[in-house]
Amino acid sequence: MTPEVDVLIVLYQSAKFIQPLLDSLQRITVPATIYFLDNASTDNTAKTVAAALTTFPLRTHFFRSRTNNGFARGVNLLARQGRGEFLFLLNPDTELEQGCLEQLLDRALGDSAIGMCEARQQPREHWKIYDPKTGETTWCTGAAVLVRRKAFEELRGFDERIFFMYCEDVDLSWKLWLCGWKCIYVPDAVVRHYNQDIIPGKRRAIENYFSFRNSLFLFYRFGGWKDRQVLYGFLLKRFVYGSYSLRSKLLYAFAFVDHIRYIPYLLRTRNLWCDRRHPWVRLEETSLAD
Repeated sequence: MTPEVDVLIVLYQSAKFIQPLLDSLQRITVPATIYFLDNASTDNTAKTVAAALTTFPLRTHFFRSRTNNGFARGVNLLARQGRGEFLFLLNPDTELEQGCLEQLLDRALGDSAIGMCEARQQPREHWKIYDPKTGETTWCTGAAVLVRRKAFEELRGFDERIFFMYCEDVDLSWKLWLCGWKCIYVPDAVVRHYNQDIIPGKRRAIENYFSFRNSLFLFYRFGGWKDRQVLYGFLLKRFVYGSYSLRSKLLYAFAFVDHIRYIPYLLRTRNLWCDRRHPWVRLEETSLAD
């Protein structure tokens, strides 16, 4: 019997992506329930979703929040609503190609140690190293990834205390590796992702802020003295050698100051992870090395 999949989609200012997303979700052939959470959008996201769902053929639940919970907490909230054996985390600015979810599910069912299975993104994939024979990879992006509920709940989901958006997927992936689960890349499962890199005029101030700050969190939690050159290179590129504007450097400075208030929490939880080692936990394959 094919297990149930809970499809979790966190929305924010996503109105223009809703219809293509819903059209692609109708290609799913495995038992699935769709869960939407609108994170206090101020555009027509809520109205667009509500109108489209009146004729949508799949079982769907739509929640609205008065505040923006961010991605990490948003996913955690949605995960508690269902009981599916698998969670399929999907960005709203995506379209599933035929068979995408089915191939991810087949791969996960073939190995009970797999905690996450990531789809390949088109037209632009983020840089990724993986073992072509096993599919094992250092971390799986949260844009289109199948997660085994047992593994997700074992780690109590994303760490929403420190992650609002960005790097929470790296954090979860590495915790899974360190707890004996596998993170797998499935290039034959394809999703079209219309991310900020291919949207003309997209401003990235918020993304850059959280990417910088949260990258530092990864170093505190998983890094050590041997990794110091990765951190030094990251900071020097942002503030000294990189061709960043003064505005960008000021943004990074504010993010650096902001991260200080999380250091006590990170140090309290550091001993749970930093003393463990795994060959796929690699700081040099994250935004710290960009």
